[in-house]
Amino acid sequence: MTDDNLDQLAAQLLDDADVELLTELARLYELIDPVPEGLVERIGFTLTLADLEVELAKLTMQTMEPVGARGEERARTVTFSSESLTVMVTITPEDAGRFRIDGWVAPGGRLRVELRTEDGSRESTTDADGRFEFGDAPGGLVQLVFHPTDGSETPLQSPVVTPAVQL
Repeated sequence: MTDDNLDQLAAQLLDDADVELLTELARLYELIDPVPEGLVERIGFTLTLADLEVELAKLTMQTMEPVGARGEERARTVTFSSESLTVMVTITPEDAGRFRIDGWVAPGGRLRVELRTEDGSRESTTDADGRFEFGDAPGGLVQLVFHPTDGSETPLQSPVVTPAVQL
């Protein structure tokens, strides 16, 4: 059924009093239990996965640590786990709302890593020990994707995707 057909059916079934009542209910729900800020963007960001056959990693731990001598800024360490990989990333604030992401994959080995941001995506490769980095990452939602890589010591059957996290 198309949107036009639904609109026509609704017009036949609902009178002005119904529309007024539904509008008031929607207003009350928005007042009492609004949609969480950024939820629509997070859903859209997650749905942009190009690969439908992916392994999803779960957020398993998150900590905050002071950065530098004064400890005013804080680095965040986040750990993701899936059946195939465990990934630990440290997110460190840089200047002007930008961030540095340092990560380690276990088991170690060379993998292609994609950093997806609201502005697009960038790629890197882990070293033989599973270490990778992305400098100058923009604030906002980010997501990591670890792709199967020919000749890697870490065989993946499908891409491993982390949940989106806010920088």
